[in-house]
Amino acid sequence: MKIKRFLAKNMREAIRLVREEQGPDAVILSNRRIDGGVEVVAAVDYDAALMQQATRLPAPPAPVEAPAPAPVIAAPQPQPAPRRAAAVPAQKPVAVTAPVARPAPLPPVAAPELQQLRREIGGVRRMMEQQYASLMWKDLREQQPERMGALRALANIGIEPALVRSILDELPAQTDGERARFLPLGLLSRRIPAAKKDFILDGGVFALVGPTGVGKTTTIAKLAARYAARHGVRDIALVTTDHYRIGAQEQLFTYGRLLGVPVHTAANSEELARTLFKLADRKLVLVDTAGLSPRDQQLQAQFAELHGTRTPMRVLLTLSATQQAGDMEEVVRRFKPARPEGLILTKLDEATRIGGALSAAIRHRLPVGYIADGQRVPEDLHLARADQLVLRAMQLTRQNPALPEDGTLALQYGVLNAGS
Repeated sequence: MKIKRFLAKNMREAIRLVREEQGPDAVILSNRRIDGGVEVVAAVDYDAALMQQATRLPAPPAPVEAPAPAPVIAAPQPQPAPRRAAAVPAQKPVAVTAPVARPAPLPPVAAPELQQLRREIGGVRRMMEQQYASLMWKDLREQQPERMGALRALANIGIEPALVRSILDELPAQTDGERARFLPLGLLSRRIPAAKKDFILDGGVFALVGPTGVGKTTTIAKLAARYAARHGVRDIALVTTDHYRIGAQEQLFTYGRLLGVPVHTAANSEELARTLFKLADRKLVLVDTAGLSPRDQQLQAQFAELHGTRTPMRVLLTLSATQQAGDMEEVVRRFKPARPEGLILTKLDEATRIGGALSAAIRHRLPVGYIADGQRVPEDLHLARADQLVLRAMQLTRQNPALPEDGTLALQYGVLNAGS
């Protein structure tokens, strides 16, 4: 193990010196502030397990010296045969020596001790990472306050790390505080794909797909009411293919009676094709599908049912803004074979952060058409606008606890490696 002390003006410079001289496998053993900078002690070829084991086990016994070799004893000569007097050659002498004693092997570490050792090493590693992140966060906050402020603002919204880093890379090196406060939000707004117009008013055949419980049936009623407020109810028809969930069709029939529009059912692709053919004279047809888990085996059959008709159909993916970013990413990926043209975000009134939904829309380039933030029909359905979505995200941030201000945030979002 090679240990060396490094002196630098800040932690970032010290880490750079360690990497250049000792390589990426170096381990920081300690760090402290000194006059004019920081002192870091680092080591390479550091084996924590071996060091720990060496401190716990007794020293090996001293090797036993081999005794002097025994005297050589010649074998006795055999008697000549009685019939021939030929001489028999002498046998080779055999030397007898004592075996050399060797040190006993180190006893193996028991499984419980090994697990405890791993936990201790993991704890030390986490502690060192936290110390490193805290020092780096302090340096970056002092040297790049605008960049760190933008990081906090975007992270509090819930924007995914890769998108945050992309926005931070676009920030100018020098900018005033007021511009640095709003510029990251403007860059985020420019990335959000939002529908350019209220496309439901143009009519067509639309199918809403999405997981269970995101509010597809209520959203269909809101879309129908939105169209009826402009064009009336005469050219609207509703279709349900949800024959899995108990009471699902009854809910849509109830909305149909309240709106004064017909509701049809289709149990399979053939029935759906015939129903859409009969409704060809209707200007707006909304198809309500069964809510399925992203991993449900019936999902692919549902997609085939929708695209098995000859009637052109536009698919809209319905997502709940309350879902976690990772769950939302899986939903979008699993429903991608349905070829959705856009998103409808629901339950914004129940969400604490909507950055996960915005990140999914940006990553998969799915335009956000409408947002829903309540149960009222149709008042709680709104046309999506990128700037309004960012403003809504900021409002939710003020209403909920902010993320802790420490180095873990910067380490999680991968900005500590910038410039190092």
